[in-house]
Amino acid sequence: MEKAPLLEREQEYNAVHAFIEERLRMSHCRSLFVFGACGCGKTSTILRAMRCVSHRPMACDKVVGRTSAGGRGSCGSGRSKSHSSHDNSPSPAIVKRKPVKRRRGENESEDAVDTLEGAANGRISVGARDASPEGDFVSSSSPLPAATLRLLEADRRIQCHYVNCADMTSQQLCDAIASCFRVAQPRLDASSRNLLSEIEALPRHVTAYKRRGVAAEAARKLLLRDSAVEHVTEPTALKKCVLKVPLHVLALDEVEYVRAGARGLLTALAALSVEHASQLALVFISNQRELVHVPYMLLKELPFEAYSAQTLERICARIVANVDFTEKERMQVQLSPALIAYIAKKAVHEYSGDVRQVASMSRRLVHTAQQEARDEAIKRGDVRNDETPQRRSGSGITRAGAVPGNTSPASPAAVMTLAQSQKVLRGTAVVSDRVFEYVAGMPEQMLYVLSCLVVLALRQQRDKSLAQSNVAGVTSTTRRVRTDAAAGKTEPGTFAMREVHRMYTALMGQQRFPMMNAAGIASAIDSFADLGIISRPQRCRNEELFSFNGTWSLESMQSALTTRGELLRQERIEFGLDGSENRFSEVLRELKKIAGL
Repeated sequence: MEKAPLLEREQEYNAVHAFIEERLRMSHCRSLFVFGACGCGKTSTILRAMRCVSHRPMACDKVVGRTSAGGRGSCGSGRSKSHSSHDNSPSPAIVKRKPVKRRRGENESEDAVDTLEGAANGRISVGARDASPEGDFVSSSSPLPAATLRLLEADRRIQCHYVNCADMTSQQLCDAIASCFRVAQPRLDASSRNLLSEIEALPRHVTAYKRRGVAAEAARKLLLRDSAVEHVTEPTALKKCVLKVPLHVLALDEVEYVRAGARGLLTALAALSVEHASQLALVFISNQRELVHVPYMLLKELPFEAYSAQTLERICARIVANVDFTEKERMQVQLSPALIAYIAKKAVHEYSGDVRQVASMSRRLVHTAQQEARDEAIKRGDVRNDETPQRRSGSGITRAGAVPGNTSPASPAAVMTLAQSQKVLRGTAVVSDRVFEYVAGMPEQMLYVLSCLVVLALRQQRDKSLAQSNVAGVTSTTRRVRTDAAAGKTEPGTFAMREVHRMYTALMGQQRFPMMNAAGIASAIDSFADLGIISRPQRCRNEELFSFNGTWSLESMQSALTTRGELLRQERIEFGLDGSENRFSEVLRELKKIAGL
């Protein structure tokens, strides 16, 4: 979702930039409170808005290795992704990493030094416009709103941070915030170091407040409210001598899921943002309407309304149009308008307008249409090129025959209709019945990742069984769990992306196989989620977690992997190569040794 264009959230995107501009000008000292239903684009919109104006890449982007996340001014040109691929000029964030080193004896003018420093700070200054041919383009014909342009041209630095607060204690939350600050900018300035030291001391202060009793806490809230009213109603009373320090915009996601002991820390952070209004601006992201931990007068609300069916139809059509296919494949696969409308209505009624479900259903349908078009082309391989196109009755897909020469067909080779889509969208039963078919068509690298998931699930089941056994033997709970596991009804467990990457790397190194990088493993996990056999990865703290949903049992996946390995062995024998052993049987055996099974 974050890589796709803005999904009908341009107004909220501009509102985030307007809030940052207000805090930059010190118009008020409120925090932004973003709320809305699940899957309405809150986190993705906030992250993209912060990436646009951030001086350096955020820590969450550095961890996952986003090379395109850029720094400040990454969207300053206002061009599309296809146009930016031909641009060889370095971005402001890249220019910043290049050290400006002056040799001894050089007598450079002061204006040239100021120009280089402005480029190093990542801002679009007046001097940079003269040196860069894109400056006039940004100022004259850029489609960006006025608030975004003013932020990109501001003299002060803006550094953005993102932390997911789900299931965190107060100390863990402070440690995560401090880690984000230091990863984004290893060498902090004096004002940022002082601010960070105060944030790290907040858990001790909150604990001291709790020990003083309810009366002291009520008095502190009263003082905070009076101070907030004074600061909010009189912004001119703020000190103007600190306008040159960087402004840190900290986004705290899933604040309603923090542990009970960390709720007081949210109040303390809001008070700290009032005290250091020129240095710290907070953005709270929540799925609930109320944020009871922070006084209402310190919040500026930004609601994300749920998507309507018409909006989801436009989003679905845009997702289908932006599927990563070649030009030939794009011409061969299409979704009918009635099917797009059905996907939107299904998402509204069953998933409360969750746009992530729309994306998942659309990709599954496109993948199914492409596979069926490919299978049909293989079946009719003996048909002559001059044969006229035919339409098969009873099937929900319209086929087009081959066209002589290199000309493209007049109609798409596979149009997925509403009737044809029912077997894909009606649940996981159809996917579970086709486990051998799906595994037979997967690339080998995806199968290695799937093997790692299977072995991790087996290890988790082993650990769970050992934990539930006692001295007298196996408990009744363990017997019931094992019975359900034999029937394929239980969830194997939850996995972390880092754990899968570690096991995959160990397997590839031991077998001396060529291996993918972290982005390739994440892409394989997303493909499994699109297929519907695992849940969509969710970020919790600094981990991305996902789990099997019970669509495929562990026994069926192991059997399918072994069958695929036997087919590969037969192919190697046919080509005169060594096919003495089933490759995936060996892979599963080695993974079990690595996992200690």
